[in-house]
Amino acid sequence: MSSLILNFLKSELKTFDLELTKKINGREGVDFLIGNNQIYLQSIDLDTAQRSIKISKQELGQLRDNLFIALILIIDKQPKVSFLIPSKDLSQPDSNIFKENEVSLMPSLSNWEIKIFSKGLSQFEIYTIPNQIEKLN
Repeated sequence: MSSLILNFLKSELKTFDLELTKKINGREGVDFLIGNNQIYLQSIDLDTAQRSIKISKQELGQLRDNLFIALILIIDKQPKVSFLIPSKDLSQPDSNIFKENEVSLMPSLSNWEIKIFSKGLSQFEIYTIPNQIEKLN
């Protein structure tokens, strides 16, 4: 993960007196903490044709209350927007922005997909840091 993305998230969190710390003995992906909450840091480059990201279920682990995906949007080669998505929200049925991709023959390929599209951006409003502060405490 680039230091630019990491520094951007740290500065966003500092605005709310939250500190992102490196997790000791973290598995790949879930390397950070905000208090007792585990953070999976992920970015998506909107300058490219990339409009979705896939997070390996194996890397993310079990969905739980204290696990969040910090999603950073890259626009014009700079981190510009951040979201904190509670991991349990990935399993929402009938979601336009979250999708579960189950690969029964090769479970290691199963993943959670997060889709970014202009009409769906309003659905991300609830995942802005100010709207997630309560869940972090």
